Amino acid sequence: MIDLPSSVLITNFSYKNALAAVRSLGRAGVNVVAGGRDPRRRVAAVSKYCSAWKTYIPPSVSIERFIKNIKRIAVDEKIDIVMPIGVDTTVSLSFYKDALADYVHIPVPDYAVLEMAHDKLKSLEIARRIGVPVPETVTSDNGGIDYSGPFPVVVKARRGAAGTGTRYATSRGELRQALLEFQDKISNVILDFKSPMIQEYIPGEIRDVCVLFNRGEPRAAMAQRRIVTFPPGGGVGIVNETICDPELIENALCLLEEIRWHGVAQVEFKVDYEGIPRLMEVNSKFWGTLELSIASGVDFPRLLYEIAEHGDVESCFRYKKGLQMWWTSAHFPQLLFAFIRERGKIAAALRDSNKRRLTDLHLDDVKPHLLQFMECIGRLTRYKKMLEHPLSR
Repeated sequence: MIDLPSSVLITNFSYKNALAAVRSLGRAGVNVVAGGRDPRRRVAAVSKYCSAWKTYIPPSVSIERFIKNIKRIAVDEKIDIVMPIGVDTTVSLSFYKDALADYVHIPVPDYAVLEMAHDKLKSLEIARRIGVPVPETVTSDNGGIDYSGPFPVVVKARRGAAGTGTRYATSRGELRQALLEFQDKISNVILDFKSPMIQEYIPGEIRDVCVLFNRGEPRAAMAQRRIVTFPPGGGVGIVNETICDPELIENALCLLEEIRWHGVAQVEFKVDYEGIPRLMEVNSKFWGTLELSIASGVDFPRLLYEIAEHGDVESCFRYKKGLQMWWTSAHFPQLLFAFIRERGKIAAALRDSNKRRLTDLHLDDVKPHLLQFMECIGRLTRYKKMLEHPLSR
């Protein structure tokens, strides 16, 4: 049990990692308030470990109004610590961290540090300089007209999240269309579509290193792989597994030590044809598979809370390997699609008797899963459309 718990605001209450953070801190006796945009999607807020919930204007509508809302919630609910979950709230709170210092403690990097990771091109350049393998990448300042490399490629916003800032192109026509889409989008500190990157497509397995730093010093790390993703060509993990990969962890730690990182982050790699993991990006926030990290023995929300509350925490680098998480609640439609489209991977994952398998379904805290189920049903058409792209076949 944590001593003298403060009150914590968890943002993005519709996210599955927000639910994992609420449960983690709530079990430790911390008073947890969940915040988000749409009360109909308040997944984490209906957990029995959440004491209250609040809505706010999201940064996608107005960053300034979002910050005003956070101040109001902090005062009204007597919040001591704000833990952002999504990239939108993480970047916004980092950008306005000094303005909020008199109201709440926010355990995220200063914006000058966060921006080196959030800007994908900058993080790739830093990685290349220190010897971490990266994919071939060019920028499209001229609209991509002069690109003469091979296809397929990945088109990425320099700043942004995978859903809104990533497109795949298997031809010059698709590349031009993706770049035209980006030209019509609005850029800000969260999303930057002005000079998108064109990156070689690496079809291999995705491996992630999840970390916690305290002002440039590593305090926790664990590695995992995405056995099955949705869409299949590369996306969110719907079956994930913890792995032993000390070299991968070392590469991730070296990169973030170079940046002088603070707080949590996920460093994403993809294994190329030669078996070399190449850096894809640094996600400067809590990752979607947070529940797997917690189950493996590295309770990142509690560790981050300790840093915010007490200034530091005992290091944690030991975790259970070969632990699988099957997302039967948060991603059950995608998992059903996988049983049809990815039968080989599903069968291989089930065949290995040495693995311990978990699901994200908690029967002792079932209300959040009812909301997840309703939301998944509403997105079935969208998920089916995502499978139509050539790289998802």
